[in-house]
Amino acid sequence: MLLLPDYSQIIVPAPERAVLMSLKTEQRDAAGNVIRDSEGNPVIVPVRRGMNVFAGQVLGSFDDRELHEVRKMNQAQLEVARAEEEKRIEVEYAAKGAQVAWAEHKAMVEGNERVAGTFPEIEVLKAKLALEQALANWELQNYNLEKVKTRETEVRESELARTEVLIDLRKIIAQIDGIIVNVHTAEGKWLREGDPVLEIVNLDTLWVQVLVDARRYTEGDIHGKHATIRATLANGKVETFQGKVFFCDQTIDSLPSFKAFIEIQNRRVGGFWLLRPGFCNVDIVIPL
Repeated sequence: MLLLPDYSQIIVPAPERAVLMSLKTEQRDAAGNVIRDSEGNPVIVPVRRGMNVFAGQVLGSFDDRELHEVRKMNQAQLEVARAEEEKRIEVEYAAKGAQVAWAEHKAMVEGNERVAGTFPEIEVLKAKLALEQALANWELQNYNLEKVKTRETEVRESELARTEVLIDLRKIIAQIDGIIVNVHTAEGKWLREGDPVLEIVNLDTLWVQVLVDARRYTEGDIHGKHATIRATLANGKVETFQGKVFFCDQTIDSLPSFKAFIEIQNRRVGGFWLLRPGFCNVDIVIPL
C-alpha cells in the first residue's frame, strides 16, 4: 500500500482570531517563476484547488491593517531617532570648539610668561572661561549621542523588526512545494486560531508499506536494501519505480511478520502524478 509521508501534507491554520482578508497569490509557471503582465507587474490570481504552489510562496493574508499602521509609526520613530543620532556632527563641532578655546587660552598664558602684560588678565580669564564652557559643551554633546541617542535608535529598530515579524505571521505561506487539494474557507470569513485555511500535499515522494515474514528475515536483513516496485495502472499499463527500505517496525504481529517501509520517488505524466496514496496494485521485489 502506498502512504503519504507526514512531511508531505501540510494543513495551513489561522495564526490567531482574525478575518481572512486575501486568498490570492502571484501566478507562477511550472518552474516556479512569477508570471508578469505587459508592464512587468506580477499577475495576481485567486488561490484554488488544483493549484501548484512552491515553498515560500505567499498565498494570502489575514487582517493586518492595524499592524501596518503600527509599522508606519515605528518607521517614523526610527527616522527621528536616526536623525538624533546623526547629530554626531554637533559632537565634532563641540570638540573643535574646545580645541580652539584651549589653543587661545594656552597662547595667552604662554605669551604672558614670556613677556608680562602681553595679554590683559581679564582677557586671560575670559579665555579660560570660554575653554571651560567649550569642554562642558563637548562632554554634554558626547553623552547625549553615545549614551542616549544610540540606545534609542536600537530600541526603535527592535520595535520595527518586531512589527515586521507580526505582519509576516499574518501571511499565509506555502511551507512545501505541492498542490492545493482543499480550500476550507473564503475571504472575509472570521476564523479562530488553528482553524484550517487550506491543505497542500506533495506526492513527489511516497512510502510503500510491506509485510515481511519474520520467520525468514530479520529487520537487519531488510533495512537499507534497494527495491523495485511495479505498479499496474489504469488500462493495465505497468510502471516501474526504484526505492529503498528506510525503516523496519521493531514489533512483530501474530502472523508472524513485521512492517517495512520503502521510500520511492513518484513521477508525473502530463502534469499528474502516476501514483497516489492508498494505491495497492503494486508488486515489490527486494533482492536479499
